[in-house]
Amino acid sequence: MKTTDACGFYTMLNFLIKILCLTLLVFIYCEYLIYYFVLLGCSWPQLSKLEQDFTIQPPKDANRKPLHVMLVTDTHLFCSRKGHWLNRFRREWQIYRSFQSAQFLFEPHLVFFLGDVSTDGESCSDREWNATVDRFQSLFSLAADTRLYVLPGNHDIGFHHEVTDGHLKRFQQSFKTPHVRLLTINDDQIHFVLINSVAFEGDQCRLCERADNELNEVVNELNRTGAWTKPILLSHFPLYRKSAVNCTQPPLRSFKSLSGEPPLRERLDVLSQDATEHLLHVIKPRLAFSGHTHTYCYTEHHTTSGKVVPEWTIPSFSWQNRDDPSFMFLSITTNNQRVSHCYLPRETTIFWSYAIGAFLLIFYMLLGGRRPFCLLTCCFFRKNFKI
Repeated sequence: MKTTDACGFYTMLNFLIKILCLTLLVFIYCEYLIYYFVLLGCSWPQLSKLEQDFTIQPPKDANRKPLHVMLVTDTHLFCSRKGHWLNRFRREWQIYRSFQSAQFLFEPHLVFFLGDVSTDGESCSDREWNATVDRFQSLFSLAADTRLYVLPGNHDIGFHHEVTDGHLKRFQQSFKTPHVRLLTINDDQIHFVLINSVAFEGDQCRLCERADNELNEVVNELNRTGAWTKPILLSHFPLYRKSAVNCTQPPLRSFKSLSGEPPLRERLDVLSQDATEHLLHVIKPRLAFSGHTHTYCYTEHHTTSGKVVPEWTIPSFSWQNRDDPSFMFLSITTNNQRVSHCYLPRETTIFWSYAIGAFLLIFYMLLGGRRPFCLLTCCFFRKNFKI
């Protein structure tokens, strides 16, 4: 009767295959599955009939589902060769897996990217810029029935005093983005106004004059078509607020006190107060969304007519800027809307998952199975190499 040789080649091979499979499972979880597990905690916000604006005509089809909008900002892709290649690859893999997982699970109708595609676009060459745009399009590849709209940020074209005609032209050609754009979803009669916030400095420069002219055309178009629904304002720079003290923090993950926050600088951190008042007066938005600060903020703006305009500033989508990146969902109809905040996996969570997986693997290698790994290895080498 034959007996199994515990020191044989096949016993050792079987043990190594188990270790390889367990290592592969840890890798798949940390680099793929964890994005789905975390995002399953998100959902499209459900509209409440009690929150309808009864001064606005409701949708013609009462059974029509709301428009689902995903809002993302500040990926800060490296345009030049700055930084280690492994760091760039790690950041872009996180962006790719985050967006593709969210698109698979939630199937948004529209995606708005609120600026800062790159981290140094204002200083990179045309060749580097085109390569960055190609990578962006690859990371944010879309389903056939989903549309993506991109706004310029200060890291794409520079701050107001840094903008050149060449940088502005190549961004507009890459993403088909004018200074001010009116986007109307015809089936739903929902209007979005997208602005190049860098162009609203108010100093009568050529850039600002073009932006003001395009803004007037958009306002006239809204008046001419007799739009009965108020538009949603989208900008890279937040509307004016004095400091982060004016913000309401998200209910989870953020416990930092804002009492000691420094004042925000007009035209650098937020739009100027004059530009904000002008935009609120002429556009009359019902909601506003912005990015730029890399942190969450909910605040309310009061117009001269006494209306309240809520604004959400969206955190960065990338580990490049924060440990807990996130984005926002918007469910909206002609007279109703609701917003939700959705988190992505923390970078530290990924590191701890790898650390715990490595510890369990080492524990199994040393103490798992019929024999500890060190004794099995010694046995294998003694038998096969006559040690």
